[in-house]
Amino acid sequence: MNKSIIELESLEVAEIISFEGGQTLKKRLEEMGIRRGKLISRISSQLVNGPVIVSVDGQQTAIGRKMAAKVQVKPVKTPHSEIHH
Repeated sequence: MNKSIIELESLEVAEIISFEGGQTLKKRLEEMGIRRGKLISRISSQLVNGPVIVSVDGQQTAIGRKMAAKVQVKPVKTPHSEIHH
């Protein structure tokens, strides 16, 4: 079942499936290393309207909550050792 990054549990690992937005959003996310097919995990997020901290390829980055809501992911069963936090 696909969901957005903000719906992931803390440290849950998922594969990036798609982006719900235009080319500008896609380009901005790709510049941060957030690309289709990559594994991502949500490290933390603020309870209300704050940024979401994610990890991709061992790099942590903060993205806005609205942007994170537009990234569709598919949770995967994988040991946490495959994602470096």
